[in-house]
Amino acid sequence: MQVLDREEVQNYTLTIQAQDSGPMPLSSSSHLHLILLDQNDNAPSFSRESYHASISEGLPSGAEVLQLSAFDPDEGPNGDVTYTLTEDNSQGAFSVDPLTGIVRTARSLDRESRAQYTLKAVATDSSTLGPLSSVASLMIQIEDVNDNLPICEQNPLNAWVSLRTQPNQIVTTVTATDADQGENGTVQFRLSEEENLFDINSDSGEISLRRQVRAGFSGRKLQVLVSDRGRPSLTTTCLVLVHLKGEHEGLQFTNKVYNATVKENSRAGTWIVKVEASEDTISRQRITYTIFSGNENGVFSINHYTGEIRVQKENSLDFEACPHIQLVVLAEDRLYTAYCRVSIMLLDVNDNTPLFELSSYRTAVWEGQVRTTYVTQVFASDADSGENGQIEYSILSGNINEAFILDSVRGILATNVLLDREITPSYKLILQATDRGKPPLSSTATIRVQVVDINDNSPAIPPMEPVYISEALPGGYVVTQVTANDVDLSSTITYSFSDNSDTRDPFAIDRYTGVITLTRALDYEVEKEYTLAVWASDSLHETSGEVQVQVLDVNDNSPVFTQVSYQVEVSELVSADTLVVTVAATDGDSGLNGEVSYRLLSSPLHAFYIQPDNGSVFTNKPLRAITNSNLLNLLVEARDRGDPVRATVTSVDLVILDSNDHKPLFHQDVYTLTVSEDTPTETTLLTLSAHDEDWSPENTHLDYAIISGNEEKRFCMEVKMTSIENEMKNVGRLVLCSSLDRETTEYYELTVRVSDRGTPPLNSSSIIKVTVTDCNDNAPTFFSTEYHAQVSESSQIGTSLVQVSAWDPDLGINGLVHCEIISGNSKGHLKLDPQSGLLVVNHTLDYEEDFKYILTIRATDGGQASENHNVAFTVVFIEVLDENDNTPYFMFPTVTCSVLENLPAFSHTCSVHAVDKDSGPYGQLTYSIMSSCFMDYGSGSPERKEAFAIDALTGDIHTRQTFDYERESEYCFVVEARDKGDKSATVRVQVAIKGVDEFSPIFTQKQYHFLLPESTKIGKTVGYVMAMDHDGGVDGLVEYSLLTSSPVFSINKTVGAIFVSGPVYHRRISHTSNDLVELVVSAGSPRLGSRTATCLVFVNISSSAEALIGAQLDYHILSLSVSLLLSLFVLVIFVGLFLRCKVKEAALKRATAIAAQLHHITDSSSESNSQMQSTVSLQELTQSESFVAKRDILNPYTQSDSSGRGSAEGETAEDQEIKWINEFPCYKRDEFSQQTSEIPNSTSTADNISCHSIDVGPEHILSLSKCLAKGIASTESLHHFKEEGGGEGLLPAIISVKDLEESTGVKGYALLSKAQAPADSLTSLVCLEEPLEGSYSWDFLLDWEPHFQSLAAVFTDIGMLPDEVLQGGHEDFASESSSLMYPPPLITGVAQPGIRTVPPRKPGRVPTVSRKSSYPKYAYSPLARNTGLTPSAMTPTFTPSLSSLTIMTPSSSPVVSETGVGGIRLDSGPHTASLLEAEIQV
Repeated sequence: MQVLDREEVQNYTLTIQAQDSGPMPLSSSSHLHLILLDQNDNAPSFSRESYHASISEGLPSGAEVLQLSAFDPDEGPNGDVTYTLTEDNSQGAFSVDPLTGIVRTARSLDRESRAQYTLKAVATDSSTLGPLSSVASLMIQIEDVNDNLPICEQNPLNAWVSLRTQPNQIVTTVTATDADQGENGTVQFRLSEEENLFDINSDSGEISLRRQVRAGFSGRKLQVLVSDRGRPSLTTTCLVLVHLKGEHEGLQFTNKVYNATVKENSRAGTWIVKVEASEDTISRQRITYTIFSGNENGVFSINHYTGEIRVQKENSLDFEACPHIQLVVLAEDRLYTAYCRVSIMLLDVNDNTPLFELSSYRTAVWEGQVRTTYVTQVFASDADSGENGQIEYSILSGNINEAFILDSVRGILATNVLLDREITPSYKLILQATDRGKPPLSSTATIRVQVVDINDNSPAIPPMEPVYISEALPGGYVVTQVTANDVDLSSTITYSFSDNSDTRDPFAIDRYTGVITLTRALDYEVEKEYTLAVWASDSLHETSGEVQVQVLDVNDNSPVFTQVSYQVEVSELVSADTLVVTVAATDGDSGLNGEVSYRLLSSPLHAFYIQPDNGSVFTNKPLRAITNSNLLNLLVEARDRGDPVRATVTSVDLVILDSNDHKPLFHQDVYTLTVSEDTPTETTLLTLSAHDEDWSPENTHLDYAIISGNEEKRFCMEVKMTSIENEMKNVGRLVLCSSLDRETTEYYELTVRVSDRGTPPLNSSSIIKVTVTDCNDNAPTFFSTEYHAQVSESSQIGTSLVQVSAWDPDLGINGLVHCEIISGNSKGHLKLDPQSGLLVVNHTLDYEEDFKYILTIRATDGGQASENHNVAFTVVFIEVLDENDNTPYFMFPTVTCSVLENLPAFSHTCSVHAVDKDSGPYGQLTYSIMSSCFMDYGSGSPERKEAFAIDALTGDIHTRQTFDYERESEYCFVVEARDKGDKSATVRVQVAIKGVDEFSPIFTQKQYHFLLPESTKIGKTVGYVMAMDHDGGVDGLVEYSLLTSSPVFSINKTVGAIFVSGPVYHRRISHTSNDLVELVVSAGSPRLGSRTATCLVFVNISSSAEALIGAQLDYHILSLSVSLLLSLFVLVIFVGLFLRCKVKEAALKRATAIAAQLHHITDSSSESNSQMQSTVSLQELTQSESFVAKRDILNPYTQSDSSGRGSAEGETAEDQEIKWINEFPCYKRDEFSQQTSEIPNSTSTADNISCHSIDVGPEHILSLSKCLAKGIASTESLHHFKEEGGGEGLLPAIISVKDLEESTGVKGYALLSKAQAPADSLTSLVCLEEPLEGSYSWDFLLDWEPHFQSLAAVFTDIGMLPDEVLQGGHEDFASESSSLMYPPPLITGVAQPGIRTVPPRKPGRVPTVSRKSSYPKYAYSPLARNTGLTPSAMTPTFTPSLSSLTIMTPSSSPVVSETGVGGIRLDSGPHTASLLEAEIQV
């Protein structure tokens, strides 16, 4: 079967054949023609799902856009399609013809306002029974048309130029926009008139200057034509006013902007506004006014002389087209141009009639809709504004019976009553739209409303007469036909029986014709009368009617028992004549055919009988006498009295019921159990069973229960079926439901009961005795979760602190508790008794080591032999009380501080800190100054006694007065640190006052005059200058120098002696003034930047030899002399090079041997071989150089205030030996040392060079016969060594520095490898080559002051000091010392007050100590041999004394032997020889 579709097949022709069932079947046929009627089952379908179209803007209303096409395959009105637009957000820009589907424009479109429209088109058929529709989308693109003029962004535009503006420079830029697209919106610029001064870029609008403007330029008015590239092109004029910078505006309007209002549609001549301009010039030129822009349509006119603006065209002002008009008015005279803006606001007038979007509307609405059902919405628009544009909607006519209402504001049409198509099928309404203007304007539109029919009427079935039919008729027999009526249109009625009708009824009804037929033969005995409920439906409404069918009876039924078989339960105690059961049979026939009688066909032992009329069965005797079985069977017959007779047989089963006359019994009266308390739950403890002599299931079904002794609900009784002796019986299982606890209950006595399910039930009971045994299931419990105790750190061993206790409720060994400490007692200071829990002191306590103990104590039960243990924990907090058992102490016995003089009072000096290992109050220290280090601190002036104060809490020492180094240079006092337990410690504090350069040197004379004697030799003293300095220390020492170097004279910087340093001649023809040599002498201290003073020295050289000036030399003699000198010079160079090569070869051999010895002694790596000290050969020392003494260099570190030359503090006079040594040093410094030396120095002029002996007073204490000559050492130089002694033996062992450098690879400074110098020792300050060449800056070295290192570094330096005496058995060291050189000693006999004089000692052999420094140090020190150790004078506790001065020298000796000093000849005074021989050995 399939659904019919008229659109596929409109009609059918069927051939129907009827055939019988005979041996030779016969048949006949007929043709049936079926014509299918149309139903509106197809919705219209568009040819496309979406439509796309484009249309140019600006077309008039009614322009065709596209045509819609939709098809509906239905017939008639069901296939007629009408078109409408919905979801139209175009505000009525488009309309569609409802029949043709052509979409047209409803007004002129503007792409610049909206470039694209998206709408929905609906195609609806015209069916009156529920029209169908479909939707398609429309997208309409608006194409651009060149309908917009270019607009200047600023019009007019002001620009300024000056007389200095260069040609081609951009003056301003005109910018314009065009709302069109593409070429229509692309603008280009040009000047309206040919211009010789300005030019414009056609693309960018940049206006540039063609040439410079000239004087007298009064401005320029440029009209720029801006046009687009459309076809045709549209043009706008922009005004550019060019002004001269700085020029006064000669012409200007009274207002920049004039505002005016005027009604639209004003008549010509209407006055708008008057503009007025004025000029400040004296010329008073005539001003003319013109409208430059905004008047393209010529709507306005202006009086050229008065500036009055009026309406020029009649009815040309339209508020709806342009509510706001902007005019640009120009004012011009012969020289200037000015502009202003006129803003005209139009006032609206009600001159536009409201217009409906459509003149005719069509819509439909279902009949029967509720009141205010939405029908449609109409739109009308009014171009006016305000109340003139507000629209009200109303219905003029056609509203029969007020069927519709119209919303006056929104235009929504809705139903006002229930519409009925059967009364009024359609309406034609006339709608009116009226504005609120005065007078109001209105327009009308027609709307046709079709009332769509709905199935709102039910079919009707007329009454019918009853129908009689025999039950013997076959199926298919036509009983009757039902016909119903319906007033709705095209109503299709279908027939059916009621849903509540019995589906077994033997009737059927044709769905479309209403014919009722039999489906089977009727049965009078089943149903004598049928009432058929017939329903007629039009698919929405249903109507019912009744058809009565009476059945005529036929005898065709046998008797039928009410049950197929009977089962009866009878107690075994039933007696005779007891009713057992009553059987019943019925016969559906009527009359005699329906009368029934009964009889027994079988009865065991004739024990039963039946009554024939009612079918009741009785017993003849008791059942116990009949049978012992549980089941008996009887046969009963029922028969009617018809003709022929019909009979039926049934069986009766008798079940003998058992009586509950025996009670169940347990096998034992008492049960005994022993259960451990740790037995898990759900464990079966005992299985119980009982016996019942009854045999029925109810009487033998046993139930078990605990009836007493289980108040704690620890036991449960589970009943389960199990097989016992091949029979399934119930047993009771005693199950542990809850954990046992012996500590709570040790014994249970349970009473259990067994009962059957008989009526009445019988039961019996038994006793179960349960004994619970113990297990270790309880953990020990401490009486407290934490304990607290205090103990003094001086408590004795065994002192009781606290007792912890725990208990365990278990029995026997499970309840024994053992305690122990598991944490917090790692040092074993405390002890715990495991049984009693007593905690005592086990070791001496120290608060400073441990001020508290937190012990974790564990309690364990079960004894040692038990495998299962339970534990508990507690925490014991022990607080150790502090005792004052530690004495404070200072880290150093002496603290050395320093402070500058002239600092204000309360200046911080230093800090002292003591250590007390106690904590708390006993660890808090207070500081105080106790007494002086010297006996006289308490006596003398109060200023000395109260010079310093100390902070009692921090230990900071500060001054209480201002100090003067020249008055007092040292203070010493004792500081005490005391704790609150009256324990104290002291430290000695030494404070040194550092001097400041306060006074300038003062010469004894402002000018000195000296006469140079005749035949004066080089080195001869001419005279002395002297200056005094009142400062102390180094600042009080005076050194002399020449401000301007002299080729003839020099000055000794120490004693101020001026001596001859070069040949002196005076000119033969000179005047008296030329015989005087003027020298400027400067005096100052050795510190850099110290105060200085100068004086003038005049030396008369008139007695010197005359210079050979103006002598005539013969040309040939001069040429010969030059040739001889050149030849001699070449010969000397050749000989010198030859001897130098020989000496280098010998030096290389000796250097290799010494390097091997040094490597063996120091046990250093190959790297240390390149860092060995160098010695200098005599040949190297005698090479002539310019002998320049270094200036004294101020130490960049903090300096000591001592003189640095061994003098006592406060003493300004130098020792005589110091003067001898410092007067005539001969330094050698080559270019290499100047580049590599890291000691700061300043090169002095020739006045500091001293290579010759100088007379000091009447005698020459120390003299040098001559300077060392360049090249190989002469015999005279060797003779000097022999006179002094000790130098001859060293000649074979000496090595050239440069040769040693070439052999070892060391240049300049050498890095220490294993024994590096500390950072603050002098070994890190001196160049390797400089001491060998005699170029030390000794004032810098003597002013050196140590920087304190960490304590570990200080003790390391102390431990590395050299031994007192050279130990024997070190011949290799003696040979090394013979080849190495040591600086000569500085001799002095003055020591610091209060310091013990220590005799000099020779440095001993010290093994090399491997130390790693944080950065490289330098290998050579001028103060000791290269052992890598810091000399004692360089340690932090160094105090200048004789011992230290013996290893501090201002000059180096080129060669040192174990018996004396060699290399420089000394013409010793009376004390020099003894000092050198008796006191000093290096």
